[in-house]
Amino acid sequence: MGVTLGPASRPRLAARARVRLDRQTGKAMLLYPERGLLLNAVGQAVLELCGARRTVDEIVGVLAERYQGNAATVRADVLAFLQQLADRGLLELEDAP
Repeated sequence: MGVTLGPASRPRLAARARVRLDRQTGKAMLLYPERGLLLNAVGQAVLELCGARRTVDEIVGVLAERYQGNAATVRADVLAFLQQLADRGLLELEDAP
């Protein structure tokens, strides 16, 4: 069964996935076995925040403030993005501290 994310989830990248800058373009890429996904600035920010043991709601709060967005819209977008990554096996959940 796959990972289901919620507001209190603490997502992190799976061990097989890495965010790296492309040498030619300088843009962030999410790399995983035999694949890659070009990230926009917001996607890169979400994944950087995932590595700091934050909950989804904490990530949403940082992004809503940073980009001056509506928290409900940001939450929906962040959850959709993270769920897509989780469905590909690229996210794991941390235990609560």
